[in-house]
Amino acid sequence: MKPTRVLTLVGWAVSAVTAAFLLAKYRVAIGAQIPVTPWNLIVTLAAIAVILAVFALPMWRYRRALAQKIKDASAARPKRLNPFYAVRLLALAKATAISGALFAGWHIGVIWLQLSSPVTSSAIWQNLAGLVAAALMIIVGLLVERICRIPNDSEAQKADAAKLAGGGPTEPSAA
Repeated sequence: MKPTRVLTLVGWAVSAVTAAFLLAKYRVAIGAQIPVTPWNLIVTLAAIAVILAVFALPMWRYRRALAQKIKDASAARPKRLNPFYAVRLLALAKATAISGALFAGWHIGVIWLQLSSPVTSSAIWQNLAGLVAAALMIIVGLLVERICRIPNDSEAQKADAAKLAGGGPTEPSAA
């Protein structure tokens, strides 16, 4: 699975901004209120980010123990995590980042309409809180995805692998 690109998140957010702005503008045009984010959605978005971070703790601990093993060769190798757990965690992190971009875009569109209207209400604070919770989802999703990333092999490890595979000399000859 490829890492989530920022351009992908921006694309989802821009489409959500457009949809939110146009829908909210239509609602105002027909006499309805501007949509306001309910508090239970704000709490739910923040809870999703926190739960994802809790799910990522075993992976973070494994990565930290593995880094310690590399520094100290006498340390015991940490117990490997279930690879299915890691894949599911990675998929959940990617989904959380993308859905966070959608929610952030929605909130930006609605806030944009609220700021551009002649009458502002106190409901803008709820939409701002929703934007912060959605941004938290994006940040946590990208961080967990980064934690799940497999580190790149160093040149020395590649050279050792070539030597073990019978690839011949690993140093360039001075001919």
